[in-house]
Amino acid sequence: MLLPVGVAAQAQAPAAEEIVALVGASPQLRIDETLFSSTGDAKTHPYVNIRNAPEGTIGGYLVPEGANAGILSDGEFALAVPLESGGSGGVFTQIVFAGKSAKALEYAGYIDSAGHLGVEITGGAIVATLPYYGDDSPNCCPKKYVVQTYMVRGGRLEKLSERFEPARAE
Repeated sequence: MLLPVGVAAQAQAPAAEEIVALVGASPQLRIDETLFSSTGDAKTHPYVNIRNAPEGTIGGYLVPEGANAGILSDGEFALAVPLESGGSGGVFTQIVFAGKSAKALEYAGYIDSAGHLGVEITGGAIVATLPYYGDDSPNCCPKKYVVQTYMVRGGRLEKLSERFEPARAE
């Protein structure tokens, strides 16, 4: 059961350098120093691969300024960091860290999608929103959205629920 979490429980994400160091120290993640973003600094926006991920899982350029942080209902601190694909699909993957505090984070897992993935830490949970495209949907206009709720249990990211919402009028 998720408990309501007030605005006071929201947290600030660590600085870009701290996030890069966290990624570098995580054995499940690998910074690929052969790929460079044309728009970002390689020191603060390196390309990140997820080790042992299923084929088709997309890594991407770390976007520390897009990180979301918050407190989960069990009191754990959580951090979600987007990986930008560099293409029109934007963010396909977000990596998640959790721990007892912002200074004691460990990699908990990743959330992936077919692009345009948004992740927030709100209401004591990790909430991912991703577009659901029909066969005839252009990349701009999904038919609906999938909203997935996650928690971290035993140091691992775990999906709790999934629901569909109608597409928003733009």
